[in-house]
Amino acid sequence: MRAWIYGLLPTLLLGAVFSLVGIMPTQDALVESAIRPELPLGITAGTWRGERQQESEAERTILASDTKFCKALYRSVSINPLPPLNASIVYSGSDMNTSIHRPERCLPTQGHYDLVTEPVQLKLKDGRELTFSRILSKSSQKLPNGREITLEHVNYYIFIGHNTITHDHLTRTLLDMYDRVVHGYVERWAYYQVGTYYGEAIRVSREASENNLRAYISETLPDLVDWEQLDK
Repeated sequence: MRAWIYGLLPTLLLGAVFSLVGIMPTQDALVESAIRPELPLGITAGTWRGERQQESEAERTILASDTKFCKALYRSVSINPLPPLNASIVYSGSDMNTSIHRPERCLPTQGHYDLVTEPVQLKLKDGRELTFSRILSKSSQKLPNGREITLEHVNYYIFIGHNTITHDHLTRTLLDMYDRVVHGYVERWAYYQVGTYYGEAIRVSREASENNLRAYISETLPDLVDWEQLDK
């Protein structure tokens, strides 16, 4: 996982590294992320049914033209009153500044407020433990009858590169620049996110929704990632 690199890239050197951006080498081929670009559809892990979702026009406009999207909506295949899960994989292109970014930037434009971000640990079904960034937020929704309700949201996200995983956007940026300057290649990072909602208005607890989200990630993520590539 190249943990040793973290010590070589302290935040205090950020300004110096940014000064090198203008002379970073360019190349046509990208070094691919260790996560595959397509989310599974149909019955997934015997528990959820995935349906392909289209990225929004705003997402295509804001992000670079060579950004790749894969989004899916997952619902329980059993009798389950919990809200659906929204999962997405966004593959960066050659420009690290316009390809992917933190959801903290785009959620407020979607009506989310009171955002709180913190790292959380999650154990996968194969025994691996990963650190994700968790965002808690709220949004106001108007029902067909005109009544307005408050929904609460929970999102987990992580960045997966060619041979690195990190939950931290600054660390991802520094590693990206390090690889461009030192190794001379452009790394295609993937942004993996899963979110859902809950609240008193729909009589669903945070614990129930978040446990459902964590179970989905635990059971499906191990099959999406090339762990041997990450261990190199």
